Parts: sequence; structure tokens; C-alpha cells
Amino acid sequence: MNYQKIEKLEPTGNPLDKILEWKNIIINGKKYTRETDTLDTFVDSSWYFLRFCSSQNNLYGYDENEVKYWMPVDQYIGGVEHAILHLLYSRFFMQALNYKNEKFNLEEPFKGLFTQGMVCHETYKDHNGNWVSPDEIITINSEKFLESDRTKKIKVGPSESMSKSKKNTIDPEKIIKQYGADAVRLFILSDSPPEKDVQWSEEGIAASYKFIQKLWKLNMKFLSNIKMNQKENKGEELEKYTNKFLKKMTENLQNFNYNIIIANMHEMYSFLIKDLDKQYNPNTLVDNYSKILISITPVIPHFANECLEMIGKNNEKFWPTYDEKLVEEKEFQIVIQINGKKRGLIEIDRDLDEKNIYDLILKNEKIKKYLTGVKIKKKIYVKNRLINFII
Repeated sequence: MNYQKIEKLEPTGNPLDKILEWKNIIINGKKYTRETDTLDTFVDSSWYFLRFCSSQNNLYGYDENEVKYWMPVDQYIGGVEHAILHLLYSRFFMQALNYKNEKFNLEEPFKGLFTQGMVCHETYKDHNGNWVSPDEIITINSEKFLESDRTKKIKVGPSESMSKSKKNTIDPEKIIKQYGADAVRLFILSDSPPEKDVQWSEEGIAASYKFIQKLWKLNMKFLSNIKMNQKENKGEELEKYTNKFLKKMTENLQNFNYNIIIANMHEMYSFLIKDLDKQYNPNTLVDNYSKILISITPVIPHFANECLEMIGKNNEKFWPTYDEKLVEEKEFQIVIQINGKKRGLIEIDRDLDEKNIYDLILKNEKIKKYLTGVKIKKKIYVKNRLINFII
């Protein structure tokens, strides 16, 4: 085996390409060139998580005790195409390092896997079949033309995952400059579930930008009400809503329901923009609003941090907890069915017993008419959800 010691690693390029006495060899009088591309890029990224455990270790790639403490990684998140190969290589490395190695007792690198969908965009070609980027196109009367020569029509192809080779990428700097990073994050999260592909559209990013403007309007209303210094309303209703919102945000974040989180934020805006007319006292407003802002920080961090600074809560570092007692509804609606068909809704107290629920139903004029003069063969009750009368 012919080894070559590399004295100095440069920041770019393959060092073996520069060691000509090793690269160019003669065997039996014939000239040969050694292969210098000896490591696939996935090799480097197949054990980096072990290096993270011992980043200060100058003698070896990782320390066994530190690996035992930190590994395996709790959650792996990556694009679906990248994750397939990266995961395969990483798992192979762990198996190889674990083989007949008593000091390395780790077979799997990751506890959980979540693969994201791809960001997709329409593809475009000119009359010669060459790929054209969105920046090179202008729309005239709903048709697309080459901006540099508006006589040449552009053929619109299918939406595919963004790639440089097909030129269907969007310049992030341009989009961020126009709409802001928060609007981009909001759009990508709101468009579809994270495991599905995202279809990029100008209309979608514009809608996300407009929603952030609405949230800014809400923020200014909070600030105005805080300055009013109302004394009377202590805010039980606002506190109850905040706790419900925090529970939704916490659970949906943990379950990767990012598009549902955006729906929760829209509901939050619709509720608060009206509820703030009740003019709560300043302490109630600041306490509840700061919790809401912290909970939306993963989605729109720039907006949330600026608003937190404006109410003097920019040093808040902890995820807010919610009170289960405040989240629990005392009253709720249950569905009334006749032979499996919905006939109405009634509002009841939580955990009301069956007999009292039946009495309430028979007093309800809209439902009573379906049960008058008929024989009830069976009652099926699903607690706190529905009652089905079989007649």
C-alpha cells in the first residue's frame, strides 16, 4: 500500500492533485495517473454529528464518553432527496464503527427522521429549447416572453423542484429585499404540510407579506391600549384565549404541523383585533402579548423580536407554558344524530351525565320533532362528542 502524507491542507481544491510525484507514476515503463478523487462528499457528512460531540478534541475525531452522552441525535430533518442518501451513508458508518468495537456501542445515528418536501417552481424554455430563468421573463397579456426580446415567446413547462440546471430558482436576496425574510418563512410554512412539496408563487409570497402588515397593525393596537393604562378589565377572557393559543402552537410545533400553525396565527389575529376593544389593563396586555409573540418567533422571528423589544420584553428567553385548567372548555357542543344522520347540535356542560343530556335533547324543539311518535330502539353515546338515536 502506497501512503502519501499531506503536509498542508488548503481551504479549496483537492490536495492530492498538487502532489505530482504521487499523482504521476511509472509502472513497468508506462506512465499512469493515480485517481485523486478518493472520498465522496457524503463520507464527510456521514460522521459530522460525532465530531460535534467532541469539537475540541485535537487528538481524535470523537471521544467515546462524549458520544455516549450526546448520541443518538434526537431528530433528523432534511430534504427528501438529500436525506435518502445521507441517511443511508450515516447508518452504514454507525454499523461499521460499531462492528466488533466494545467502546462504540451505537448502531443508529438518529432517533427520528422527518423529510421535508421540495420547493418547486414552473420551468421555462425558449424557442430553441434552452432553459430560461424567471428573472429573464416578462408577462404580457397573460403570456410570457423573453424580456430581452419581447417577440420571442416562452414555453411554460411543468412545476419541478428548484434546481440551477433547469434555471427555475428564485434569487433569495431579491425576494428578501422586496418582502423580508419573515414573509418568505411564513409563505413556505403556510403553503402545504412540510412533508409535501411547496409550489412557489408570487401571489403566495405577497399574501404572506400582507398578513405580516396586519400583524403589525395588531401590534400598534396593543401598544396604543397599553399606553391608555386602563384599570378595570383584568382580562380573564384574554388570558384564557392566550393559553389555548399556546397549547395549539406548542403541540403543532412538536408534531411538525407547520401549516396548521399558520392557520392558528390567522385565527389569533382575527380574535385579538376585535377583543382588544375591551381595553384590558396594561399588565394583562403585556403579559399575554409577550407570550403570544414568543410562540410565533419560530415562524417570524424578526417581527416577533421587534415587537417584544417595543413592549420591553426582548430579554424573554423561555418558551411560555400554558395552564390546562384555562384551556379546558366548561361548555361545548355535541352532535345529535337520528339513525346516523346529523339533526342538530346542543350545548352542554362538560361531563354532564347521559340522563340529563337526554332530557335537554327532548326539550330542544328542532330535535324533538324527529323523536315524537317514534320508537327509540337504541341510544349510542360517545362521551362529550355525539349521541345517535336509532329509531
